[in-house]
Amino acid sequence: MFRVFGSKQTKKPELEWRVKQVQMTGSPEERDILLRELESQAVRIASKISKRAITKQDDEYAIALEAIDEAITKYDPDQKSAFMSFAYLVIHGRLVDYFRQQKKHTNQVSLHSTDPNEEESGHPGVVSRSFEVYEEEELARMRRMEIALLSQLLAQHGIAFSDLVNKSPKHRDTRSNLFQVAIKLVSKSSLLQGFYNRERLDKKVMDELGIQRRTLSRHRTYLIALTLILVEDLPLIRDYLDL
Repeated sequence: MFRVFGSKQTKKPELEWRVKQVQMTGSPEERDILLRELESQAVRIASKISKRAITKQDDEYAIALEAIDEAITKYDPDQKSAFMSFAYLVIHGRLVDYFRQQKKHTNQVSLHSTDPNEEESGHPGVVSRSFEVYEEEELARMRRMEIALLSQLLAQHGIAFSDLVNKSPKHRDTRSNLFQVAIKLVSKSSLLQGFYNRERLDKKVMDELGIQRRTLSRHRTYLIALTLILVEDLPLIRDYLDL
């Protein structure tokens, strides 16, 4: 789901396969290894939902870890959504429950109930509803939010969201290769800024990126979008683009 620097990332479809293996084998050791790898992603999601940095001293930290563990148990590998999209929903639901219990939800603008008639003291609908119904509604809402954010960020580079749709590579291999280039660009802020500023990258840098100059120019719009998706951590758009 997520920012790619500082810790090992478990990529899809490997992630979905590993979740399935943990479910099938019931191995506590394999589950613990996977949980440790996903810990930083769970905390980033919790921070994003809470709109503040979450640390180990916060209740939200433990809630996020418990939720990611719950997601591993309840995820259906045969469903269309990626595991991290499902995990996002589980963490979101558990934090909503927590915020309401603590009566903090009035400060969590993005976490309000989807049911205007629901009493504040009642058990939140996002928890009581089945995950199937909740997922459909919440995925749609969060996807709209991510698209709106990405559209704003693209506009800063003179790119319309429709440009991204029209200029996305048709072949999966091309998209995969460009995603690896985007990861390398984002890993070095000076390199990323130079790319944004249309600075001419020397041959050594091009070789390091593993891309030809003509290809870089042809897919510039798509690459800018990929770097923004990585930097801003937009899991649902990543899922939509099959990254």
